[in-house]
Amino acid sequence: MATNNPGSLLPQRPSVTRSQRFRLFLYGNGNIAGCVLALIGLGLYFVGVIHAYWPAIVAGLYSAGALGWPKGSLAETTERTEFSPEHAAQQVRKLVDSVANAIPNDALDPLRSIQNTLYELLPRLDELRNRGTISGKDSFTVLETIRRYLPDTLGAYLRLPRFYAHVQPLNDGRTAAQTLVDQLRLLDASLKNVAQSAFSGDAETLVRNGRFLETKFSKKTVFRV
Repeated sequence: MATNNPGSLLPQRPSVTRSQRFRLFLYGNGNIAGCVLALIGLGLYFVGVIHAYWPAIVAGLYSAGALGWPKGSLAETTERTEFSPEHAAQQVRKLVDSVANAIPNDALDPLRSIQNTLYELLPRLDELRNRGTISGKDSFTVLETIRRYLPDTLGAYLRLPRFYAHVQPLNDGRTAAQTLVDQLRLLDASLKNVAQSAFSGDAETLVRNGRFLETKFSKKTVFRV
């Protein structure tokens, strides 16, 4: 069964315009944290706790929040995940668990489905290759999914501020959250095609064996005295 190569179908990262950079900054956690601290500073001024140099204090509080907020550590960790052949299935599970609370609920089903398919394929990949039941192209798709397609897809989403990802339309009219769901569904469908193709030979062997057993043992044995 022919399968699509997700690497050729997943959207490439577009160039970011100046207005998009501004919106990313506006919705960013650093800006939000800075604004919260600045409002606290203004509150202290209005209740009379601080008097002199209050503009500098408010500006300093904003800078502390904006510059001190961690920068996309989960996205970087996701993209830099290294998978070893011996423990790839377990590492996929850890990756999925680590991002589960940071992605949209609609993205969890295809992501868990991807995890389950990889859990079935990865431990058997060498055996399937040796028996010739999985093509080189399909084997490449499985390996590139864990090395590049899945980490890059998740990392690109996780770099975005959550509010921005859910409300800001992109060039094609979809939000980043909707785009993530569509890309994960594409990966999920591709891997399911690979699994179906790889296991169809063994399934047909089982069916043929069942027919043989039915033919052999459904005949009545006649005993003569």
